[in-house]
Amino acid sequence: MLDLARLRGIYPPVLTPLTPDERVDVASLRSLVGWLIDQGVHGIWALGTTAEFPSLDATERQAALEATVEAAGGRVPVVANVSDAGTRLAIRHARIAERAAVDAIAVTPPYYYPHSMDEMLAHYRAVRDVTDLPLLIYNIPQTVKIRMEVGTTLQLAEEGTVIGLKDSQNDLQWFRDVCLGAAQRGLDFRAFLGTRTLIDAAVQIGGVGSIPSIANVAPRECVECHEAAERGDFAAAARAQERVIAYEQITKVARGGSANAANLAAMKSFLRQRGVIAHSSVAAPLRPLTAEEEAQVAGLAPSLAGSVAVGA
Repeated sequence: MLDLARLRGIYPPVLTPLTPDERVDVASLRSLVGWLIDQGVHGIWALGTTAEFPSLDATERQAALEATVEAAGGRVPVVANVSDAGTRLAIRHARIAERAAVDAIAVTPPYYYPHSMDEMLAHYRAVRDVTDLPLLIYNIPQTVKIRMEVGTTLQLAEEGTVIGLKDSQNDLQWFRDVCLGAAQRGLDFRAFLGTRTLIDAAVQIGGVGSIPSIANVAPRECVECHEAAERGDFAAAARAQERVIAYEQITKVARGGSANAANLAAMKSFLRQRGVIAHSSVAAPLRPLTAEEEAQVAGLAPSLAGSVAVGA
């Protein structure tokens, strides 16, 4: 059973490396997870939005999850996102995750239908009923249409259905209200902020850590930011956060496609050029980088990652 105190710090939402024909590149995924752990991250968030999980079928998700757990080798906790469009489907993924020996699971509200909060209570309780794994809420309304309400979140926490959350909506007031409400109730609630640029702020307002996509390419800098904030050295945390923000340059090179595609393709290109993964493919219809854009990422890489060891 996972010691919940280990649910803290930087948990990169690990990318899913893909082959050019869009199959899960298991060898590259193992390499990426191993590299992230060697860089000092506190845990791994598997099959999240950054992993392109909606584009993977159940078999591919299982293969990616098993490779992630194997590569982590118990060195850090692995939290698996088991979300899907309905409760029955999420339960199926939760059972697969449990068999894969993950340490905890996370679930978004089901997507497509604009569900109500009473339906969300039923959803999270149903998932919790089928597993003993710690369960976290994954609150990301910009992709699933449903914004978890503070009261519903605290109700699920108080009754023991969930033990924490990842909040990816960049609403610091909402996040503070949840953290404060949990503290007032005497709950050990493991609240993570899903943000690239507010790692220090997460700690300041009561969170236990961050799950930033940029940690795929700047893991050490993200860790330095969190750990400085955790020890109360917010000046050092701010300096580290500035170094993290510098990596945002690579996500701005794409001249077409969606913001998600630009972010994922650029990070994969960066990791490929650093020798961590083999390909920079993304799942269609996400737009890959052009050859010219890949070259721009290559031009940025030395100044950003010159101090980061690869292949250690």
